[in-house]
Amino acid sequence: MMHKDYSAYIQFLAADYNILYIGKENENLIDKISSYFKTLSKITMNENMLNKIATTLSKRDINVVVIDAKENETLANQFFQRIHEYDSDIITILLFDSKQYEKLSETIYFVDAVIFYPIIEQLFYKKLFSVLSTPYAIKSIGRREIAIKQDVVKENSIDKFFDTYEGSSLFIADDLTDIVMRLNAGELSQELFSQIAEKLDDVANIFSKSSQTISITPIYQELASYLRNIKIQEIKPEHLKAFDYLSEILSDVSVYLLDMFVDRIFKDVYIFEHSLENNIIFMKSQLEGKEDDEDNSELEFF
Repeated sequence: MMHKDYSAYIQFLAADYNILYIGKENENLIDKISSYFKTLSKITMNENMLNKIATTLSKRDINVVVIDAKENETLANQFFQRIHEYDSDIITILLFDSKQYEKLSETIYFVDAVIFYPIIEQLFYKKLFSVLSTPYAIKSIGRREIAIKQDVVKENSIDKFFDTYEGSSLFIADDLTDIVMRLNAGELSQELFSQIAEKLDDVANIFSKSSQTISITPIYQELASYLRNIKIQEIKPEHLKAFDYLSEILSDVSVYLLDMFVDRIFKDVYIFEHSLENNIIFMKSQLEGKEDDEDNSELEFF
């Protein structure tokens, strides 16, 4: 079974957050994610640190707290209560053994996420992604609504355009990466091509929002339409390898989105537009068995 890699999401979502780990059982796991956050702090679970928790939260400007309850569920309950009293908006994640459930029941229903022992790294990442994506989504929706109401996306400032669609582009790029993996694994189905078409329409919609990128929108829309109408059963077996080119096209789109909206590397739209259009024509010619036609003899994939 293929697992989604949430580390790319977390690196993006956690960049402005300060995280605090209370406990000692999972220090190695916490250290692994330290580079994703603005700062990482760790304290032991004891009465002395409990009495100082408000000061710790204030001085270190903590946004996320991981409470590891395995060593002491009584103190874990008390730490959560103090944290919640200090600031109920702080994101809290509780790690505990299933045998501790009853003693932690007063806390479990109020934390943002719970994870049972044994702690599985990928599950921890998934839970972390979930709790961080919620506030980001709320902020993103708010920014987008303001941008649409004020029509700022169409202003000359490309930074406002990038800010508005940064999150959407990250998620689309990740979905495209998953699709590429499925294509490379040999999956060919109408359902998959419909999913690809949907993602390409999402990309087209984003690029249509700026005068500096709108020229590339029809290319995505036309490719989406082509993939929706494709008939797998009518393609000759010897032409199926052409889908390798589709895989490369989608990989390029994913990289282009990340470069522009996440890393803010503004590439020449017209160069990418020409390359994309050429590669789509090449893919279609290979898929339809037209590679030997005179009009297509000089086409290259690049």
